[in-house]
Amino acid sequence: MRTAFLKLFRQSPFPALIKHADVIREVAPVFRLAFLAYLDGDMDDFEKYHNQVIVSESQGDSIKRNLRGHLPRGVLLPMDKFQLFAYIREQDKVLDSVQDVLHWLSYKITHVPDELVDDLLLLVDRSIYSLKAIHPMVSAAESYFDSFSEETRVTVKETITQIREYEFQSDQVERKLLSDLFAYPFKDALSAFHLIRLVEHIGNISNHAENAADMMRAMIAR
Repeated sequence: MRTAFLKLFRQSPFPALIKHADVIREVAPVFRLAFLAYLDGDMDDFEKYHNQVIVSESQGDSIKRNLRGHLPRGVLLPMDKFQLFAYIREQDKVLDSVQDVLHWLSYKITHVPDELVDDLLLLVDRSIYSLKAIHPMVSAAESYFDSFSEETRVTVKETITQIREYEFQSDQVERKLLSDLFAYPFKDALSAFHLIRLVEHIGNISNHAENAADMMRAMIAR
């Protein structure tokens, strides 16, 4: 009886969250390679990396479903269950957003004006910073919920602040790119639309990372 009671306290969502964050971290360099292949017009390589991201996104979905579907009824969590589920959803949307970018690129081959390439790659890199920052945040949160020490709580808050900073930087680049795209004399409206929506899709990666960070902040709040 005592063993069954103690098991209620031993359930932790963090091994699964870290496994999911591993997938996000591993997809980051693949995302950049896919983007570079697209800019170079190498659609064979682009599709190769695109397909790798599709597989990774499917793995992430599986981890999310298993975590949400196999959390024992009555288990005592160190945070509110609804906050946890909201957090899982946003962390998974980070991965979904990477796939959305590559799906969108696959619909049309559009030439990116040379003068916009650097800022577009800068936006991609800022989104990759956000992708890589998820794992340290989840890892720090696991340590916090194991110890509930103020020191580890401060570490979690620092990782959250870093993700917010990356989102701010991403937003600045996104706004400049959108302004430049609207001002650019495109020969056809479809190309303009494709690139404008592309920039918005890339920006969503950092947006969802920040949403996840905000929900993590709520979970560690006292």
